Amino acid sequence: MSDTVLGPRDLNRILLDRQMLLERQALDPVAALERLFAMQAQLPRAPFLGLWARLRDFRRQDLLDAIQARRVVRSTLMRGTLHLASAEDVLAFRTTVMPPRDVTLPWGLKPTPDLLDAVLAIGREHFAPEPKDFESVRQVLEAKGFDPVRPLAYATRMFLPLVQASSDAPFGHEPGGDFTLAKTWLGRDEREEPHPQALARRYLAAHGPSLPADFSAWSGLKAAAATFEALGGELATFRDERGRKLYDLKDAARVPGDTPAPVRLLADFDGAVLCRADRTGIIRPEHAPLMASKNGLIPAMVLVDGVVAGTWRIEAKKKFVSVSVRLFEKVSAQDRRAIEAEALSAAAFLAPDAKPDVAFES
Repeated sequence: MSDTVLGPRDLNRILLDRQMLLERQALDPVAALERLFAMQAQLPRAPFLGLWARLRDFRRQDLLDAIQARRVVRSTLMRGTLHLASAEDVLAFRTTVMPPRDVTLPWGLKPTPDLLDAVLAIGREHFAPEPKDFESVRQVLEAKGFDPVRPLAYATRMFLPLVQASSDAPFGHEPGGDFTLAKTWLGRDEREEPHPQALARRYLAAHGPSLPADFSAWSGLKAAAATFEALGGELATFRDERGRKLYDLKDAARVPGDTPAPVRLLADFDGAVLCRADRTGIIRPEHAPLMASKNGLIPAMVLVDGVVAGTWRIEAKKKFVSVSVRLFEKVSAQDRRAIEAEALSAAAFLAPDAKPDVAFES
């Protein structure tokens, strides 16, 4: 094992570099999504803002075109949450990130194997011909006498390889929307065998150096340490300041900790913040409670010098687009100007013909 110690600032800057947050990159949206592996997308707008923060000259239409061409899809992936990812990655890794069959579903239900098999067979038949919403599968299950219907219908979202059909919505997908089997939408079957080591490589490329617990928290997979160890000579190891063993791809670039980090406005649920079990390197412990919400939503965040310094909201209407920034503590005049400039850029991205307004909340 390497004796090299990577401090919090080193890890912060390496992460920001891998996340394309030190300098906007000239990539098309499909390549960018594959570099990140996927972007969390409970809110359809979030990946658009996430790519705006990372890509040079990025236009909303660039990603909409990829969605309409079915090169990019919205699907349930890591941790049972909706993500936007390339079609190739969904087909290759959906089986890998599928939760174990003995998982306890929301609402506390743990179905027997026979019950789950019956539900998934009905769900597969229901969603195969064409896109349908989840209310319709609940109705089918209820008509066939299944109970409780709601968690069993949710199981079809968790365990079947479903993708959401695109629409003419402003961000390519409706908030609820209709789903169908990946094979129906993409014309190809998903890879049946799980490949956790391949997924670990992709994770480290976008998020390393990392603890096994970080990979586990991101992917939902167990035995993360064994997965890393199985990669053997492909990986290099380090220590953090607490002496914990970190893994990284051996040939990956690791920028120094004194690399400047520009102000960035991150989208809701941004992976740069959510990718690790220990987020203290990007969220100061005293600020974490200020981001908490009753419904578990992770707000859009302001990065100053590489760490979360506040939250922000953007609302676009026909003629106006407003951006509200709430800072956790005072920042320099230079950083405040940079935040305002990024806010104006975000407003121009979302609504180029609207009049922007930026306000700092007290």
